[in-house]
Amino acid sequence: MTLYTRHQLALLLVLLTAAGVGLAVGQWRRAYPDLAATVEDFDRDPAFAPPSPVPEPDRGGRTTGAGPRQGVARIREPDAAPVDLNRASAPELARIPGVGPALARRIVAAREADGPFAAVDDLRRVRGVSPGRLERLRPLVTLGE
Repeated sequence: MTLYTRHQLALLLVLLTAAGVGLAVGQWRRAYPDLAATVEDFDRDPAFAPPSPVPEPDRGGRTTGAGPRQGVARIREPDAAPVDLNRASAPELARIPGVGPALARRIVAAREADGPFAAVDDLRRVRGVSPGRLERLRPLVTLGE
C-alpha cells in the first residue's frame, strides 16, 4: 500500500520542482549579480513593456476598462533629439516610434555584422525596414561616426 495517491504524488512532484527552480534562481542571482541586475533592468525598460489597456466604449457611449482593443498600437512620443543609428543600443532604438524590440535587435545585429551605417538609406539592408518605414524613420534618426 502506498501513502499517497497518484494525483497527490504528481502534485508533490510539481511543488518540489517549483521549489527547486526557485532555489536555483536564487543561487544564480547570488552567483551572477551583474547579469541579474541587467536582466532586471531589461524587465523594467518601458520600451519592452506590454501596451497598457485601452478603454473600450460600451453601447451607451461610456468607456469601460475592458482590456486592450485589437489592432490598437501603443503610441510613443518621439524623443526631442534624433537617435544615432551607429551608437544606440537596442532598447534606445526600440523607443523610436515604429521600431519595436525585434526590429531594434535586427538593426543592432546588422550594424555589428556589416559595420556602421554610412547613410540612413542603409537601413534598407535590415529585414523589416520597408521604403515607407524608412521614410517615417528618416527624421527620427541620425548618423554618428
